[in-house]
This record gives sequence, structure tokens and C-alpha cells, in this order.
Amino acid sequence: MYKKLSFSLLLCLFLGACSKQPQPYESFEEAQVALKTLNMALVQDDVKKTDKITKEQLVFSNAYLAERHTIYQNLMGMELNLNQIAQVNYLVIAERFPERYFNWPAQVNVLKNMLAFEGSKNTPDNVITWLKLTQDTLDSAQQSNLKLNKVELTLLQSYILSAIANNDVQSALKSHIRAFSDYLASYKPRGSVGLRGLPNGTQWYQSKLNYFSGEVHSPLEWVTILNEKIKVLDRVAFDSKLPTSHQKSFLVQYLSDEKLIEGLDWQANYQDLPAMASNMRMSDKDKTLMLAIMESDIGIHYHAWTLPQAKVNLIKRLKISSEEAQYLVEDIILYPGQSFSFIQLII
Repeated sequence: MYKKLSFSLLLCLFLGACSKQPQPYESFEEAQVALKTLNMALVQDDVKKTDKITKEQLVFSNAYLAERHTIYQNLMGMELNLNQIAQVNYLVIAERFPERYFNWPAQVNVLKNMLAFEGSKNTPDNVITWLKLTQDTLDSAQQSNLKLNKVELTLLQSYILSAIANNDVQSALKSHIRAFSDYLASYKPRGSVGLRGLPNGTQWYQSKLNYFSGEVHSPLEWVTILNEKIKVLDRVAFDSKLPTSHQKSFLVQYLSDEKLIEGLDWQANYQDLPAMASNMRMSDKDKTLMLAIMESDIGIHYHAWTLPQAKVNLIKRLKISSEEAQYLVEDIILYPGQSFSFIQLII
């Protein structure tokens, strides 16, 4: 009996020792590299072939979410500067919200990115697994009234049609892509294009406003602050050339000439947008542009403006075409709150 007890104690000690593994990431930079590796199917500036894509890199799979959570927890145990702490807190808070139920972020052609891993024999299986996961997750989400909006649905359908038209895609894989296309054709999006149309969407939006602005104000309080600033600025012509995709947000591209400050969020292209915006010298034209975008941001995500309403507002505030307004509204829908990175330069 005692021998068995001693053996059990030794086994417990051994297992305990094995479970106490060293912290895998010891710096902000190491954690950022780990996140970039994890998010290879989300951000691919220069698509490179790789030997394999792992199960952790299947976007918003359980393995992906677990690995991402581990990285965040490591970051929370590090000594970071104030801006880095704010980033980590924002990302950890975001884990509570519905993002994980939409495992194909509509601003990114994840399917195209995954198909770029041509060196992997497992690529077709991984793509098929991920498409099935996406459909199952969307089905499960609908039971909790979590639905894509029509802008997101339209973008996903465009990516799928592009893959079907691609002659390099294997026929066996293409049949699964067509099946997913049929699924999307029968999918009914939610009525509201903003975050308020989602359960807990208002709280999710508030967390974004808090992070990007660096202050805690309700959307209604922000409306009052913005209106005071908007009324003293003249309507201006928008003279920047807009991009054709939303792979990088308009705000990320707007700050492209500023000194890079490293970040952790793939949706900000791993840039610290509030810190970078705070270093920018803004003209009255810049301020008018950002105020108009911020006003539309709150209109869409808090007041449940429709896409046409938001377009009319931007055309009224800025001298832009309907096509330019369409692009900016879509970008606001896909990247809520980012424009508030500039608020400290305006108020």
C-alpha cells in the first residue's frame, strides 16, 4: 500500500513538474511575432509559400483561439509601457465579444490567403476543414441571433466567386467551395450593418471607443463633443485616392507616412494606431475628414444608421463622390472605432 502511495506521489510530482513549463514569450516583440505567425491567413503582405499551415492557423478554430489566448496571457505577465498595456487590455476584452462567431473576417479574403499555401500537401484538407468550420459556426451563431450584415455577406460572396473562377483551384476543392457558395446564397443577413445589431454589440463598440480614443465617454457624449467641433469647420474637398480593397483599413493607410509604432492587433496591421495618430500634424482638412468619419462611425454602430444614411452624411460633410462615400462607409462598418484614434488632436 505504502509503495503504491509513494509511487502515486512521485507521479504527481513528476506531472506537476512537467506542467510548469517556462513562459514561451518573454518580450512584446516575441509575442508580436507569435501573433503574426498565428494570423498568417489574415495578414499576408507578401504571400510566401510555406511547408505547412497548422491547425492553430485555421482562423478562429478552437486551436487558434486557445493559442491566441495563451499569447495574450503571456503579454499580461510582462512589463510593458502604457500604450502596450492598453493594447493588451483591449484585445483581452475583445475575447468576450462575438468576433469569434464570425471566423471569416469579411475585410480579408482568407480563402485566397489559405490557398496561397501551395507547398502544403494538407492545404486542400485544411481549406475544406476551415470552410466547414465557418459554415457550422455561422449556423451556431444564428441560434444566438448573431448574423453577418449585408456588407460582410456581399464581400464573402465575392471572395467565393473569385475562387470558383480560379482555374488553379483543384476540382475536388472547388466542389466544397461551391457548396459554401450555395450556403451563403441562402443566408439571411441581419438588418443593421452596425455593431448595435449584435447581442452585446453596444458594449463591444464601447470598448473600441474607449481604446482608440483613450477616454471613456458614451456614444451620446461623443456626439455632443463632435457636433461642437464640426460646426466650426468648413466643408472640404476630399482629395486622397482611395484604395480598392479593405484588406488594410483606411485609417492604417492614412497613417502610412507616419513613424511606425509596433502593435499587436492584426486589424490595425500590427500598428499602434492611437500612438501613431497622436504624432501626426493635422490640417483643418484632415480634422474635417476625421470628424465626418467619427460622426458616421457612431451613426452606424450606435444609432443604427443604414448604409445609404451614412453615405449621405459623408457626402454632406465632404466633397466626395457616391463611390468614395461607399468605400468609406464600408470601411467604417468593417473597422469600428478606429477613427477615434485621432480624437485627441481635435478636442
